[in-house]
Amino acid sequence: MTRTCNAWGFWLWILLVTFTGLALMPEVSAAQRVKIGCKRCKDLGVWPCGEHSKELLELEKGVQFCSLAAACEPCGGSFLVDCDRCDHGTRSDWMEQRKVEVADWLAGEPMSLYLGRPVPHVETMHFLLIVDTGPLRKSKKKVVDNHTCLHRVATDVEQVASLMGQHLGLSGEGPAQKVTVGPSLEGVEPKGGYFAKMRMWVWADRKVHRAVMQEFLNSGASGDFKLLGKNPVFSVWTEKEFKTLPQIRRLFTHNAAHMLISNLYKELWFGDTTGGWFDAGAAHWYEYFIHELTTSYCIEEGTVLRNYHDGRWRTAIRRRLAKESGPFLPRLIVKDTGQMELPEQALCWSFYDWIVANRPEALQPMLRALKQETPSRQILKETLGLSLAQIEERWRAWVVVTYPMKGDKPKRAKKSKRARR
Repeated sequence: MTRTCNAWGFWLWILLVTFTGLALMPEVSAAQRVKIGCKRCKDLGVWPCGEHSKELLELEKGVQFCSLAAACEPCGGSFLVDCDRCDHGTRSDWMEQRKVEVADWLAGEPMSLYLGRPVPHVETMHFLLIVDTGPLRKSKKKVVDNHTCLHRVATDVEQVASLMGQHLGLSGEGPAQKVTVGPSLEGVEPKGGYFAKMRMWVWADRKVHRAVMQEFLNSGASGDFKLLGKNPVFSVWTEKEFKTLPQIRRLFTHNAAHMLISNLYKELWFGDTTGGWFDAGAAHWYEYFIHELTTSYCIEEGTVLRNYHDGRWRTAIRRRLAKESGPFLPRLIVKDTGQMELPEQALCWSFYDWIVANRPEALQPMLRALKQETPSRQILKETLGLSLAQIEERWRAWVVVTYPMKGDKPKRAKKSKRARR
């Protein structure tokens, strides 16, 4: 009997120790429970939101915020939802933080508040874009929804900024997160070179265009509006020339270049002072490079001829330079952007094309000197180390070996016999 009691006492003691130990163990957190393993989300605690197509998800990577994505109820613009098989994971906190960031950004958008309805807009590294057009026709048979249109435009203008950054040797850092609204400090250059984000708007209705112009820009202008230099802004509506997605994409690409150049290093547009050739040439160059043609005008009021060889200029330039032996550069470099007709702008495009191909390192010092309103003849001589006559001679020679006599594809440089061996 004594042995039996001792045996029972031993087992009771073991049970008491076990339960006491369990009671003293700290509670396992949700994050620790996930470590046990969630096969569905790989311990992330989140799952991709199923409301977004793969195409749009890819396009969303190119923007910082998107109002149409932010309107998604399941994910709140984070593109993630909670995993329904676990409580928490390594990305759960990030998802909640992102929802708050998106909601705060969306709440501060003044255009939607003024119009009393959601306005489709995105913010990218360099731009604040509104594409309030509804679906746009891409071709005779295809119509593109507003969300995709918005992102196509955003992709184009950021490509302009990227290419320009490569040509000018920019650090790659973006401008400040908020558009500059106060006075800038003269001589103080911001990180990345830009003082503000470029604001670009396109509306389906001319009345809306004029209303926001009056409310936000204190302008009663009836046509397209473009303000360059400090806090650049561009506003247009889907009029006859800009009704399709390709037309609007080219228009925004072209004007994005004007705006970026005007705000870089110093808040100054030099198209009406000493650098019309650079201003017009660059705007057409980036439009041409991205869309393989250029159909936009630099200044609406100054452009009578709206079409020049259907926007494909290589053959036309090649033939014109071969036909006219007189110098062009002395006349071009003293003209304002608004004084040039399209044939002259095409020559400026070709000259910029030559610089990009042969002396891209000269573009930054050229631009900085133009911001100081240095005469273009002096700038070209100092940056290229040649007289104006020598520069024109080399540009013309390059056109002969690069531009075709038919079609629009640049000719490939011929390899020497030694290189072919």
